[in-house]
Amino acid sequence: MDNSNTNSESSTPKAMNNGNRKPARRAKRNVMGEQFAAWRAAGMPSPPRFPNEDIYTPKPFFFYGTLMDPLKLQEILLLPSPPVLKPARARTYKIMLWGQYPALVDAIDSYVDGMTCVIETKQHVEMLKEYETEAYDLESLRFEVDGERVRGKAFMWAETDRSALREGTWSLEEWKKDVEKEMASHFKPVEDFDQLRISEDQL
Repeated sequence: MDNSNTNSESSTPKAMNNGNRKPARRAKRNVMGEQFAAWRAAGMPSPPRFPNEDIYTPKPFFFYGTLMDPLKLQEILLLPSPPVLKPARARTYKIMLWGQYPALVDAIDSYVDGMTCVIETKQHVEMLKEYETEAYDLESLRFEVDGERVRGKAFMWAETDRSALREGTWSLEEWKKDVEKEMASHFKPVEDFDQLRISEDQL
């Protein structure tokens, strides 16, 4: 407990004013309050925003699921070309499965390999949040890139309850194959193109 205030008062004589009372302290000017009052008096509804209030600082993101695919990331962020991703590793985490999708959770003595790139704008962050849905929270974490530890962001499983998750592994390549199979199932090959021809009599 800090007794500095008590000691300072006891070591100096008390100023006398109307008996043993201390003199009232002079009120400090509230410069910000005065500026606000002047701003309102000028007819403005609210004070101006600070110049750096909405500035977003680009930061590295750690991806471990479908967004490890540069083409997928390009599609989500509406980029003119696929972004350049670097291999990365996040320690003290592991992958669990939410249906067919991976979820990053805390885990001692484990690590997750993924990819990373710098997300340049706040708008891109919002696009990623919309893609990931409310099932994931954007969290800060440290991960390794090129042998160095960096601090960045990653989408982790939002719930403390993991009952919706199951143990398992996830592979980007296997996911791509499953997507290709699903897309192929919607298209049936035409064996006889003559069936598609329309004769002149039918025109």
